[in-house]
Amino acid sequence: MRLFWPCVILVLATGLVYINSFPGAFHFDDFPQLLENPRINGSAFSYSSFLEQYGGRPLTLWTFYWNNQWFGQNPSSYHLVSVLCHLLVVVEIFLLIWQLFGQRALAFGSALLFAIHPLNTQAVNYIWSRSVLLMAVFGLAALLLARRHPWAGLICLQLAIWSRTEAVILLLPLIFLNRSRWKGPLSVTLLNTAAFAYSLLKYAPREIAWTHPDPWVYWIFQPIAFLKFSLLMIWPTGLNLDHDLVSPDPWSLLLASLFFLSLLMLALRFRKSYPIPTLGIFWMMAMLLPTLLVPNSDALNESRAYLSLAGFTLTASWVLCHFLARRPVTLKLAAVALSLLLFMPLTMARNETWKDDFALWQDTVLKSPAKARAHYNLGVALAVQGKNRQSEVEFQRARDLHPEDHLSWAALAYCAEVQDNLKRARTLFQQALRLKPENEYARGGLERVQRRLSRQREKEL
Repeated sequence: MRLFWPCVILVLATGLVYINSFPGAFHFDDFPQLLENPRINGSAFSYSSFLEQYGGRPLTLWTFYWNNQWFGQNPSSYHLVSVLCHLLVVVEIFLLIWQLFGQRALAFGSALLFAIHPLNTQAVNYIWSRSVLLMAVFGLAALLLARRHPWAGLICLQLAIWSRTEAVILLLPLIFLNRSRWKGPLSVTLLNTAAFAYSLLKYAPREIAWTHPDPWVYWIFQPIAFLKFSLLMIWPTGLNLDHDLVSPDPWSLLLASLFFLSLLMLALRFRKSYPIPTLGIFWMMAMLLPTLLVPNSDALNESRAYLSLAGFTLTASWVLCHFLARRPVTLKLAAVALSLLLFMPLTMARNETWKDDFALWQDTVLKSPAKARAHYNLGVALAVQGKNRQSEVEFQRARDLHPEDHLSWAALAYCAEVQDNLKRARTLFQQALRLKPENEYARGGLERVQRRLSRQREKEL
């Protein structure tokens, strides 16, 4: 019972802070990767992907497949799974910290802050980020089982990796928790890493690892990205679906690198005197390591900080518990209430933004006005609402910011077609195809427009 009621309170607090996030909505990658993915909406799931496509998150796709089979393309059902996963992670964090240190206040404070922290809103509200949540659910389960049930822990580690490949980093805490059983986690990690490398060689997904167009530029950005992640953990304002990291000047890069190195040196220096906050810092850094080292399409993505945030909340909770150790109970309750009052409104406000695709991309454009992708997706959201004139303005801005983007040219062609400006639509579709011959939407649009122009000429004759 000592652990039951804290878990109940954590579940209620998490449910309360995300109650306004329903029914949820589909956004961005949800459309091509989920709603239009034949592996998810097909008649049967290809189980061979569990052995072949490690970079494709087979367990995550399997859950999406059954989500689609049972509930169709109803966003609320997908979003409910995300919230339930977040609830499980919150409880697992509480149990893991209790198991490690036996301090209920520390465990409760860490889990509560993690539950309501606004930085987690992208991972919970963005349906395609389910891979992050599943990785956390199974990864933390592996850590909880590592000492007493190591074989069950290995199974959970494999499930975490099948959810999202970055889970291989959990090898480090698994060995830390059970040093005598290091061979099993190491074998699983090496086998999965080799399979992932094979998958990248065979399927060559875009902008991942060595397929990234400019890995050196990506790595140069990473000290800035780590600093940005850290600042968002401390004070999560300016949350953004598509952060615009401009090319860093030498001084900014130097300061960000010094921040990272200083934090690492402090953790190493005080690891024996203050083991709990040191562990929190090491966890925060380690869980971001795959993102920082393996190039991908985005230099900074808020959902990738999901597991890393648990290290920050552990450190923050320890500081609070240490400061309030001999203070009256009323002061401790006041500190908890203040944390709730600070973060819950921010989280709930962010949930409201995520509930509507137009509101989300409008918010993104306001915060990242120089990102062509943000303007393009705002244009799509406006087009869905039937606001074609306004959507055309956004597509033009996207094209001006990124003239080589075939999607913007195809979108402008669609706007011209809707306005019955068929010759302009033909020209724009042709330009989109010159930039990307594989653009099937542009190809279909061009054929459609050419048929309409042919009928017009026939009528004129």
